[in-house]
Amino acid sequence: MDKELVKNIVNCSRCGLCMDVCPVYKAKKTETSVSRGKFLQLFGLIKKHLKYDKRIKYNLDLCLNCGKCQKACPSNIDAVKIFAEIKNEFESPFEKFLNSSLVFKFKIFCLKILYKFKYPVGRSYYKKIKKSDSGLKIAHFNGCATKSINNKFEIPYKFSKENFDCCGLPFYIKGRFDIYEKYKKRNLEKFKKFDKIVFDCATCFDTVLGYENIDKDKIVYFTDFYKNKKMRAIKPFKVTFHKPCHLNAEKFLEIEEILSNIEGVEYSRLNKFDDCCGFGGDFFTRHIRTATILSVQKIKNVINLGSDVVLTTCPTCLWSLKYGIKFEGAKIKAFDLADFLHNFVEIIDD
Repeated sequence: MDKELVKNIVNCSRCGLCMDVCPVYKAKKTETSVSRGKFLQLFGLIKKHLKYDKRIKYNLDLCLNCGKCQKACPSNIDAVKIFAEIKNEFESPFEKFLNSSLVFKFKIFCLKILYKFKYPVGRSYYKKIKKSDSGLKIAHFNGCATKSINNKFEIPYKFSKENFDCCGLPFYIKGRFDIYEKYKKRNLEKFKKFDKIVFDCATCFDTVLGYENIDKDKIVYFTDFYKNKKMRAIKPFKVTFHKPCHLNAEKFLEIEEILSNIEGVEYSRLNKFDDCCGFGGDFFTRHIRTATILSVQKIKNVINLGSDVVLTTCPTCLWSLKYGIKFEGAKIKAFDLADFLHNFVEIIDD
């Protein structure tokens, strides 16, 4: 095992602060579902008291890759990176194939079919909007989940729909650093053709901002195009917002300000707004009971708040919210924020 990897594993003091923030631990209440317990197992690997077996693989897989444990950790240990490095080192060739780009594309195809089957209404409510010319060459980063779940994206400015590669995070967390680096390199090359790359997925936005040598001034979130605009809802709404795990605090506060300033929109902050909704990429498909607990709890918080609309800025979070609404039989609507601003809000003063 790499010396730096061993050092990072040993740095865990087992204080347990990660237990207060880990969404999986909140749902399962088991020591092996939280970072502290996982690091104890990895320490056993280092000491050769344990072997990398199915049980350890399962426990490492019990991670939503939300990064909350790192923020709570006094030693700033990046558990997501460490778990990925362990997978990269110990997984078999067959397991690496299961985490290949070919299999991933098949999963995305299945995701698209399943979503259309579960939510067949589609996007009939979309309207055409007047688009201004910003004078910039803007391209939309249409992420993998966005293509499958929320493929209709608009902002009030002209932009092109470029066919970028996956941001790479699904491969990174599986330990396929080779595929991550390949996609990162191709995306960086394509970015050179544009003045601005606009993102609507919080996870893609966060991942790309983490690229080495990225021009951060070029990377923008779609909400930047709605700041300081006077807007009015087409009818009254009581809305709240679920903060995706990978949406940074600055953008969250900007979104709250945008929603609070829309005429006809009554915005209220959701209780435990930044608790994970449980989807976590394909975590939902492998650990549906744990994911359902988190999804349903999120919707119960919306019900208790009295909002009739819950918004988010992550396509898989959107699916999780809709799943929780259906599970609870709640009279609530879930929308992607970009959809909501496009279809139910008018810009009345530029």
